[in-house]
Amino acid sequence: MAREMATWLRMLLPGIEPAEWGGDACWVAFMMTRESEHNPPFYWLGRALDEVDACDALEVVRARLLAAHGAHSCRGRGEPDERAQDVLSEACGYAWAVTRLGAAAFEATEGDLDTGPVRIAVAEHGAYVIPRRLRPVNSLQRVMQAIGDQTATAARLVPSGAHGIVYLDVWHQQQYAQNLGYRLELTEPLEHGLRHFAAEFGLGHVLTRPFQWGNPVEATY
Repeated sequence: MAREMATWLRMLLPGIEPAEWGGDACWVAFMMTRESEHNPPFYWLGRALDEVDACDALEVVRARLLAAHGAHSCRGRGEPDERAQDVLSEACGYAWAVTRLGAAAFEATEGDLDTGPVRIAVAEHGAYVIPRRLRPVNSLQRVMQAIGDQTATAARLVPSGAHGIVYLDVWHQQQYAQNLGYRLELTEPLEHGLRHFAAEFGLGHVLTRPFQWGNPVEATY
């Protein structure tokens, strides 16, 4: 059964109290009171968690969220919320993989599955989707550098000889519709940059607006 993003977050991190405007500055707490109507990032995030649950991978996401953010409010300290959003982008990458390519599984690439980098294995095609997320920066030059860095990281996480796809999610922020992925003059450089770096490392690529795995900006794989 389809659930709202807010409902999923409350289920996954029950130790965090939902917060309204002007309350707790924790991003996760605030997202627990948001609705998906007229808000595509929240809609698609809810659908991603539906897909993860339907494929019996929810416990992986739950454990990674707990390890990334902690069980309680971070009070808006920044880094725990960024790490939580990284994990939610991984869930979106998983949803994209299972709906576009077939049955998939999270795999640890270094160390523990709860805390280390992950890849998404699609055994039917011998392919690996590597979910990565751009974090907020204040210039297009830094965005391009981040795209190069994230693509290089993705390439390192693909097993030798396998086909890799870097799944790159843009960060979420207030007034996101004026940001990367939406405004043409800000989005075209991202597309060109990702094409360049993905080709350099021999990867397919997917570029998405914040959490919007169901309608990528661009996908070549």
